[in-house]
Amino acid sequence: MFCVAVDDGHGMKTAGKRTPLFPDGSYMPENAYNRAVASYLMDALKRCGFRVLAVAPGDEDTSLQTRVKRANDAKADAYISIHANAFGSDWNDANGVESWIYEKADAKTLDFGGKVHEALVKACGRKNRGLKKSADLYVLRATKMPSVLIEGGFMTNREEAKLLLSEDYRKQCAEGICKGVCSYFGVTYKAETEGDEEVKRYQKIEDLPYGKEIIKKLVDEGVLSGDENGNLNLSEDMIRIFMILDRKEMLKIKTSQ
Repeated sequence: MFCVAVDDGHGMKTAGKRTPLFPDGSYMPENAYNRAVASYLMDALKRCGFRVLAVAPGDEDTSLQTRVKRANDAKADAYISIHANAFGSDWNDANGVESWIYEKADAKTLDFGGKVHEALVKACGRKNRGLKKSADLYVLRATKMPSVLIEGGFMTNREEAKLLLSEDYRKQCAEGICKGVCSYFGVTYKAETEGDEEVKRYQKIEDLPYGKEIIKKLVDEGVLSGDENGNLNLSEDMIRIFMILDRKEMLKIKTSQ
């Protein structure tokens, strides 16, 4: 049975790792997203037959050295670090999903990182910013197994910040990562179910049961994108979320006129 080390980046009180302030004065710590996705991911991995290791299970910001040592000592077969991105500290238009592997990654890490990133992008339907390489990220440089760090969206983008707060989006990210892990290890992915039925996903605008105009507008504006084949992979819950967000923007425009 393969063991996957799961790292929810930072801690709940890590300075500076949060969204800008929302209109009501609140904000989301990055670790709120990271921790939720890590929890959903571990559930999904266990459902598919993996052993999991939480390398930073507490609220505190566990040191990178401790996280890596726990994974290396456990001889984990793979390492996944979960993060949300940011561009500066104020709201801006930077958006999309990217993943990182070590600059001197071997073939196994390239394969692992590529499969996880591809599945993540397909699952969440955001702009694909690519699989990138870094020489500086300690959790990628010091781990002794294939490792990848994912950035599930920008906390400094208003649209994506709202998604990062969404439990449905967090679950979609986790399920996507799980699919990538399964693909790498050659393990059959077991889908999350609602009752006895698998959650239905819609790939094309013309297939949507409702909200076609709103989703088309988001695609045309570059806010929403699919995979390389144009597949959106939207659940009905995601469609409803986009419709609600669109209505809120419309209300905001009306009240400002």
